[in-house]
Amino acid sequence: MEALTQTADSTMTDEVLRILIVDDDHADRRHVMHVMKEAGLPCSFVETVSLEDAVEACKQQTFEFAIVDYHLPGADGLNCISYFQARIPDMPVVMITGRGDEIVAAQAIKAGAMDYIPKKNVQEASIRRIVKTALERAELRRRIAQQQEELEKFAAVLVHDLRAPITAVQAFARYIESGLRATSPDRDTISDHCRGIVKAVRRMDALINTLYKYTKADAEITLHPVDMNQVMVDAMTDLQNTIKERRARIKCGNLPVVAGDASELTELLENLIGNSLKYCEAETPIVDVTAAPDGKDTWRFAVKDNGIGISEQYRQKIFAPFERLHGTGKYDGAGLGLAICKKIVERHGGTIWCESSASQGTIFFFTLKEAV
Repeated sequence: MEALTQTADSTMTDEVLRILIVDDDHADRRHVMHVMKEAGLPCSFVETVSLEDAVEACKQQTFEFAIVDYHLPGADGLNCISYFQARIPDMPVVMITGRGDEIVAAQAIKAGAMDYIPKKNVQEASIRRIVKTALERAELRRRIAQQQEELEKFAAVLVHDLRAPITAVQAFARYIESGLRATSPDRDTISDHCRGIVKAVRRMDALINTLYKYTKADAEITLHPVDMNQVMVDAMTDLQNTIKERRARIKCGNLPVVAGDASELTELLENLIGNSLKYCEAETPIVDVTAAPDGKDTWRFAVKDNGIGISEQYRQKIFAPFERLHGTGKYDGAGLGLAICKKIVERHGGTIWCESSASQGTIFFFTLKEAV
């Protein structure tokens, strides 16, 4: 396996694409790399000459893209593509060959290649188009797979979480019916059962509302200048009952104007602050919201609390949809609050993460672009 070669500049993307080339012809590999460089693609290359070398290269690092020759020593390129498709399905692969017939193209696509190009057609315009299209299709495929996984979890949550309050409503209704048929109805007991029904229905309503918010977080948004001080006021207004019940102290520094959607950013702060209040066992929950510059045109926000904290092994897991670290007993919820926060921040072009340790509180950080 040959060593990593040159990197090319680009206007197509700011990130360098790590590209694996599988071709036993040295001149052909150099031609492909030269054309990609001239096309302005930001690439670093690893050159391999066989399926075995390619497999070894993939064990050592990840690649955003692979170009595979049809003829390889010991195995044809179709076997190589099938291997990648089975083990690295997220990596787009393009087949390149000296032959230019439709049969080879059809075989390549059937094996899992994103595209096919004869070597004689490897030119700046064609290679740029093929790379761009293959990366877009790979991203679309990843999004579809992610959405499919979320839909499956969605169905599981609906079956599990809605069944419990529905079962409770049915049981309370039977108790009420039996009580009313009794010779001497116990009005207090019947009243308790009615309150149980109301509580179960409220739980169902909250779950349905949360599921709706999560699905709505995929909709298109338009960014406008948003004063985060006003967003904080709106979030506090929505949480005023919870803040009063918990006797919480919410502190906030001066916040900047960012590019965003006001309603979504209000939901973001409401979820993060509400999450801090929920997972706090202190007599007086304390939440501190601040912001500081993070580069030329970015602000880093911090939501710090004195809650129960999050162990290191769960800090990434908490942003996944339908993930509950504490089950459904002690803390209510569908496991979607932080997943909604992640979607909102990413749709605004930012990132979200947390720093914490068990029993030491948590700081949630997220970044937003400054308003132009």
